[in-house]
Amino acid sequence: MTDTPTADHQTETTQAQPILVAIDFSDDSRSALLWACEFADRVDARLILLHVVHDLAAHPGFYHPDSTDELQPMQDVAESMMDDFLDDVKDRCPDLKALDQLETRLIPGLPPGRIVEVADLLNARLIVLGFHGMTGPDHKRLGSVAERVVELAPEPVVVVKSERSRKLTKKERKRKKEKKRKKEKKKLKLLKKQQIDADG
Repeated sequence: MTDTPTADHQTETTQAQPILVAIDFSDDSRSALLWACEFADRVDARLILLHVVHDLAAHPGFYHPDSTDELQPMQDVAESMMDDFLDDVKDRCPDLKALDQLETRLIPGLPPGRIVEVADLLNARLIVLGFHGMTGPDHKRLGSVAERVVELAPEPVVVVKSERSRKLTKKERKRKKEKKRKKEKKKLKLLKKQQIDADG
């Protein structure tokens, strides 16, 4: 008798390995979670949703809670944002089974290293995260979280772009600029009317 794993044992082991989805509450993160849910439903895997809370001692960062909120500890704000983010995704896609059983984790630190560390601890089969379309000098100086995770992680990494992240064509940029100009013109007209009414 040998200790060679059977096909059933290998399947159980694969199913036990979760898919780690790292999010920052952006549109790209939403797209990443939706992709991961569909994939998890197909392969019968569980999802773990991770948000790395900025560690102020190591790296300056901040959240933008609702403007009516008083100052709150970052962990509390992150928890509230996680709840809102999940509610929004569930409202948009109520049929995704993976959303009903996913676990959430909030940990402090710097995102790239912590994402890889958590993936290793969980023995994740896959890391899924959103892409930020950061270009220019900032991108060259800082590098994106997605790039660093791809470099550091031994596990496969899937980087998902939202529709908003894709590069606009010249025609789309022109249309967007024209739309913005019309909106500003309309706003200016309304302000002038309000001023006339106030003076009159």
